[in-house]
Amino acid sequence: MDETTKMGAAPERLFVFVLDAGFTMQAFSSAVEVLRLLHRVRSDAGLRYKACSLSDAPVHASNGFALIPDLKLCDIPPRATLVVVAGADASMAPEPDLTARLRRWVRRGHPVWGVSSGVVRLAQAGLLNGRSVSAHWEDFPYLRQEFPEIDLTAALFTHDTQIATCAGGGAASDLMLHLVRDEYGGETADEIAARLVIDTVRDGRAPQRRSSEMRFETANHLVFAALRRMRANLFAPLSIAQIAVELGISQRQLERLFEQEFDQPPGRVYSQLRLEDARLDVLSGRRELTEIALDYGFKPVTFSRVYKRLFGVLPSDDRKRAMS
Repeated sequence: MDETTKMGAAPERLFVFVLDAGFTMQAFSSAVEVLRLLHRVRSDAGLRYKACSLSDAPVHASNGFALIPDLKLCDIPPRATLVVVAGADASMAPEPDLTARLRRWVRRGHPVWGVSSGVVRLAQAGLLNGRSVSAHWEDFPYLRQEFPEIDLTAALFTHDTQIATCAGGGAASDLMLHLVRDEYGGETADEIAARLVIDTVRDGRAPQRRSSEMRFETANHLVFAALRRMRANLFAPLSIAQIAVELGISQRQLERLFEQEFDQPPGRVYSQLRLEDARLDVLSGRRELTEIALDYGFKPVTFSRVYKRLFGVLPSDDRKRAMS
């Protein structure tokens, strides 16, 4: 008996995609396509989906295409999961009507998700204070400045029973595939991923590719140039002395600049950049850990130690969690 047979059919649940003007089409379609294919893979699938807009009229995505809603706001049933999808303008143009509705939906017990800049809308409604929140890296400066009570993370998505946040883009597929894996089993999630030509279903803890730029922000042109060289040489890393020579400054001066900017020496920052990239390899499960360690310039024993120091878990255990 396979795992999907053992689990049986999950109870029916409706996902209502609340599309804000200028919403990101990729994030919306990435999530919806997983749910669409679920019904082709599993005839007993209990996850359905609808779309609505604040005006109940067609709503334009950021790419200019208009989507015609198939559900009115007044017809949203009890217990439906509301998935807010917004675009880059969310941080520049508050939407009071959506803010009020979000608060009301939460009071009524609806699970509420934010995808792409839909996370910004949830923050503006005061729903994310004190939470660990995933957001698109482009929204980090706004969220950090306007909502200091939020614990921002570079993870692709975070979720609990009431609130979920997702960086958007292709990560919306990962979030939905994670849901499918939980409710219908790994074989079903893998089959959907294969039909979407997705090689690896990423764990929610995996960082966004530009996550390091969220933490290592700088206006110092020399430090910025050093970071660019580090990011361009994650495999076969350069020495700090070599980077300093390329910048035309002494190693000591470079170390002093990094201490001023990040309270860390450049070698430690470089190590974190390499480890964050290596973690994507670890979580994908495709290559041996020893091979990954050597590719990123670490001895295998050292790799496990520094990996645990940064992420709080050994690489072998991190992989097991992602594969379970």
